[in-house]
Amino acid sequence: MESNAGGAGRAVSRELLSVEGGGGGIHETLLLNSKHKNKKAVKAETVWVPRSSLLDKVQSFLPHMANANDELRREMESVPAQDFDIEHIDASDENVIEMDVALVELSGSSSEEEESTSEDESNDSSVCEEVTVDNMKLPKPKGDGRIEVLDSKSNE
Repeated sequence: MESNAGGAGRAVSRELLSVEGGGGGIHETLLLNSKHKNKKAVKAETVWVPRSSLLDKVQSFLPHMANANDELRREMESVPAQDFDIEHIDASDENVIEMDVALVELSGSSSEEEESTSEDESNDSSVCEEVTVDNMKLPKPKGDGRIEVLDSKSNE
């Protein structure tokens, strides 16, 4: 009786794996290059995408960037390294732009989520305050911190 039950289970499994209208089953249907007899010959359509204006701007900017890099390399060979240190600049230089840049990774792609998080950040005043002992929040211990000595050589 067990052999009949096992054979019936295999037949049911084959029926579950077979796909409508086919003798090839799931494997033949999922394969890209299969020679399934009911599969229609579908050819992917290629569409020409118009040239982007941004691509034109980038391609026109890249030669300027390459020329500036070459000029900088030539200057670095003839001028001392202190002249290129951007951390320490003279007060006499008037053409200085200071930029504070932060790079963050956004976890969600929804614009609604971004708006809600920016509102939450603006409402949170504790971020702007100075951290002191009074306003610092520490995590609460989750269990007893007891230490029990199980085997001690000093007792012997």
